[in-house]
Amino acid sequence: MKRASKPVLVFAAAILATILAFGLSSAARAGGDADDHDEDPEAGPIYYGFVKDHRGVLVGDAKVTAELKGRGSVIARTDILGVYKIPGFGKNTNPDDVTISCAKDGFKQARVLRKPVEPGRAVETECYLQRQ
Repeated sequence: MKRASKPVLVFAAAILATILAFGLSSAARAGGDADDHDEDPEAGPIYYGFVKDHRGVLVGDAKVTAELKGRGSVIARTDILGVYKIPGFGKNTNPDDVTISCAKDGFKQARVLRKPVEPGRAVETECYLQRQ
């Protein structure tokens, strides 16, 4: 029996990851709805989303930083599907005061796209990277 070449296996794994990601994201967004979480309501909304490259391919193991103006920051890493989730900063925190950024070796941040924020709901932000 003939073995598949490494590029074919990598391509197949990428397709499987993409199928799983789109399947998961169509059933529920990356962080789900705020109502789906059993987290402390005093913690405020969670921050979640995807990190993608400039072509829309999901990027695993990227560093995502949520910075709260004048109060510090929290760092998370994306999973293999490019998904991240960061806990809330408190129910009195204005989501407009939280900035999301992303980074990964060999990439530079291209853009950040925040979905419209609904009061009391999780905050979804997509971060796009471009190869350097």
